[in-house]
Amino acid sequence: MRLRSQLVSIVRCAMPVACVAMAWSLSGCSADIMRGYIGRSPEAVMARYGPPVDVRDLPDGRRAYQWMEAETTTSGGEAVTKEGRRGSRTEFSPTTTSEKRCFYTMYAHRAADGWRIDDYAKPEFGC
Repeated sequence: MRLRSQLVSIVRCAMPVACVAMAWSLSGCSADIMRGYIGRSPEAVMARYGPPVDVRDLPDGRRAYQWMEAETTTSGGEAVTKEGRRGSRTEFSPTTTSEKRCFYTMYAHRAADGWRIDDYAKPEFGC
């Protein structure tokens, strides 16, 4: 039994580390994808991800293109029945909905054949 409690302690301790490592590696994935568009036209990004939600001309002559991805998560709530001396009692937790928005910004310069992506803003952690 003592070995089991030690293993549970190790797993509890390792889980947050694993979750952080997973999120870190996934955030690298989106940066790798964005890096693959450097040197290409913004239309190449649009062909894959649709039109940007914002396009801005910057003071340095470049243009910023920004895409947004939203993920909505809903948990269905829960009903827990507890038995006691006076009988059973059911407690309900409410349904919750949360939204995570990720913004992906790419910067382009004007070239002879149109705009070309030359840089990007690293996405927020978890995107």
